[in-house]
Amino acid sequence: MTTRPVTDTPSVPTTDLQIELTIDSVTVAPEGNAAIDFKITAKANVAHVDGYQLWSEDESGGFFRHSSTKDNAEMHQRPFGTRLWWAHAIRHTATTMRFFAAWSRENPVRVSNYVDIVLPALPAPTEFSARDGGLNVICTGRALPYGEVLLRLDKTSSKVEAGKDGTWRAIIDTAPGTYTASAQCLGGTLPDSPRVSVQVVVAEAPAIPLRLLFPEEGRKISRLTRVTGTARPKTRVEVSVGGGPVAVTEANAGGAWEVSEARSDTPGLVDVFVETPDTGEALRRSVDVESFPVWEVTHLFAGPIVDESGLVTRAGAVAEGRGEQGDTIQYSARGEEPWTDLATVGEDLRWRFEHVAPPPPPPPFRIGRLYLRCPGDPLIRDYTVELQPPVITSPEEGAVTGPSVEFSGFAALKFDIELPDGSKQRVRPDKEYAWKVVLGPFAPGIHTVIARSAATNHKREQTRRTFLVEDVPGTDDT
Repeated sequence: MTTRPVTDTPSVPTTDLQIELTIDSVTVAPEGNAAIDFKITAKANVAHVDGYQLWSEDESGGFFRHSSTKDNAEMHQRPFGTRLWWAHAIRHTATTMRFFAAWSRENPVRVSNYVDIVLPALPAPTEFSARDGGLNVICTGRALPYGEVLLRLDKTSSKVEAGKDGTWRAIIDTAPGTYTASAQCLGGTLPDSPRVSVQVVVAEAPAIPLRLLFPEEGRKISRLTRVTGTARPKTRVEVSVGGGPVAVTEANAGGAWEVSEARSDTPGLVDVFVETPDTGEALRRSVDVESFPVWEVTHLFAGPIVDESGLVTRAGAVAEGRGEQGDTIQYSARGEEPWTDLATVGEDLRWRFEHVAPPPPPPPFRIGRLYLRCPGDPLIRDYTVELQPPVITSPEEGAVTGPSVEFSGFAALKFDIELPDGSKQRVRPDKEYAWKVVLGPFAPGIHTVIARSAATNHKREQTRRTFLVEDVPGTDDT
């Protein structure tokens, strides 16, 4: 093992060299890891000594002891004579490594001559090949185990690490044309290897038309479905089902493409829409999406909670939304079993969970990530539980006001009010959790302000208030 001892002792030789060192036959170790093999001969010029320690010195004056075998067996003393040994390459200059001998394992006082060796360069990659993979180049080869290989394809470059057996493989995307592909082993503390190069021709992509293979016309599918087809190789494919979010994929070198999970937001007869913007092709197909509960979350917050009277619950939790009567909303902290019932949708098509009874037991969820689902809907939704937005008690929604408007209410923590021009004003409630602020002047017309937590990553929970500023006529208009 190569070690760096903690020592401030300089490498100062004695008056007479007590050990003569000779090192030759330096080669790159086949095991990799920027190591070298060499033959070392040590001769003692003093009597009654059994062995020595082999050290090296780097370019900054640090010392390293080389006393372990490749199997990590530690040698407490190296015997004199000639033997094969190894070391991790440590540069003394850009191209050399410096060895010396010392008596101590902990104190590298030099008692021998310096031996500077030239570090050998890594061998070049072998079995290197590059072939057309269909708008990409597939490169393979062999290097030292776990060695790093630098690949270049004209002006494009990438790095790949060889495996335990030295083999490596890389794929570089490229346009049709003729290229020079090269590979070079990177040595780290050893010099890099020479480059090896080959020519490779990448053919034009076949003109494969856009096709939709699955689902077929009129097929019954679940809300979350797989969609497959063909298109021109390496083209972008956009897929949407039933007004759900657009899923994006890319056709492979053979022209096949697949979206593993496309989501429909509408049950019943809907359209599957597929488009390749690069070629301008588009397809539409009608499918039948199995029925699923339609539900949503309108509020999800926890932490200190204040009501419109100023009563504060230090550790509360509120969740509410809309859905279909009788459906159950469940939650899980990890998006997996066990799932716990949170609320049931009532006759008014709303559901609500509230944990604000003072003094409350621990709430079922806290600020952070929370997963919700409705049995019958295959979609598990990932939400962030935020802080409660402030309560605005005045002015009322739709109130008619003058140019300067006094806003008031309650809040458990500091918050921001965003004005119609996008500017923000920080507001801090008093000890009774009440707050009041005068904003304006506003121009005549309808305006909306938004109040939300001062936490930068909390965006969903907000309180909006819309009001009308009257256009008061001046004396000249009377």
